[in-house]
Amino acid sequence: MATIGVRDLFFAPITIDANGNEVFGKPVRLAKAITIGLSTQTAEATLYADDAIDEVEKAFVSSNLSLNINDLEPGKETLLLGQKQDTEGVVYAHGDDEAPYVAVGFRATKTRGRFRYLWFYKVKFAIPDENYQTKGENINFQTPTIVGTAIKRDDGHWRASYVGLPTDTPAENWFNKVKEPQAA
Repeated sequence: MATIGVRDLFFAPITIDANGNEVFGKPVRLAKAITIGLSTQTAEATLYADDAIDEVEKAFVSSNLSLNINDLEPGKETLLLGQKQDTEGVVYAHGDDEAPYVAVGFRATKTRGRFRYLWFYKVKFAIPDENYQTKGENINFQTPTIVGTAIKRDDGHWRASYVGLPTDTPAENWFNKVKEPQAA
């Protein structure tokens, strides 16, 4: 099934508990999604034996998420990029800012009332490019695109994905907490 839209873009902060485990905070709406691009990198090795390919191995390396959104509010910018905001609302970027890892979730609209729900478990964002344009005879919206890199967690998981109706059990609480693998 093809996708025909994207919406409900969230992020969840990651903290480290007393045992050194990564813990997801409550998901927060990031912005309204315009487009989301995903580009996944894999490592590949080919083993040749007896003058032919004997085995091919492919492994996940990382995935780049390009989020074109309607706006990046200052408070959310500070959370995603490790910047500081003072009591007057001024955001200060410093050369030593360290962007934290966060989880990123959204859903893509599919046909027949279904959605593809996604959570990327460990994403670090880079400072977004910005464009400003004077208003002429026509209005041209300038919207930010923020790019992050998703990597594997220590347990090897990097993404959760589900396709179904909003009333399906996995989808009902998708944005209330980050969906974790169930214990076997």
